[in-house]
Amino acid sequence: MLVIDDHPVVIDGVRQLLANEPDLTLVGEAMTGADGVELAKSLAPDVVILDLKLGDNFAPHLCRSLTDVSGHSRILIHTAFDDREPLRACLNAGAVGVVLKDGSNLVDALRKVLAGELFVDPSLVEDPHTRAVSLGKNGGFYESLTLREYEVLCVMALGLTSKEIATELHLAENTVRSYIQSLLTKLHARNRIEALATARQLRLL
Repeated sequence: MLVIDDHPVVIDGVRQLLANEPDLTLVGEAMTGADGVELAKSLAPDVVILDLKLGDNFAPHLCRSLTDVSGHSRILIHTAFDDREPLRACLNAGAVGVVLKDGSNLVDALRKVLAGELFVDPSLVEDPHTRAVSLGKNGGFYESLTLREYEVLCVMALGLTSKEIATELHLAENTVRSYIQSLLTKLHARNRIEALATARQLRLL
């Protein structure tokens, strides 16, 4: 197992939990998406336990990157939030499970995905009989958002101008304006303030 999470206390919790399970071995730990992808490439773990909210990484993109470097690895999303849209997007991007960070279902989730099953934490669905498909079948906003648009959105949230965003991301100012206009369209917003408010409601930020 490889765990990728930017909170040391979460990594420590996973480490302690797996220490009591002789059939589940933690082979690597990473606190950034980039380090996690490199470890997945070199270790090829059976399962990657991936934090949904990993700094400014766009989780669906990270799922695809992990799958690209280690197609053998199964990706289990580890989350403290009931965020249906990002969770659905991660499943559509290659993740095979979602489990809450309270620790109560992590071992069960790991064994299920190792057995080739799709696991969705029972706390996230009302009907346990449909939990295997409840988050993975419908598209949504996250599917239409590109990695670069997400990066622009994160920097825009800092209150920077288009010119400052361009400098920060090493892009042309006109390119940034195009990304911002695309974000406004996708978020059904008339201006940046509305776009950021909607993004926060969707827990994009």
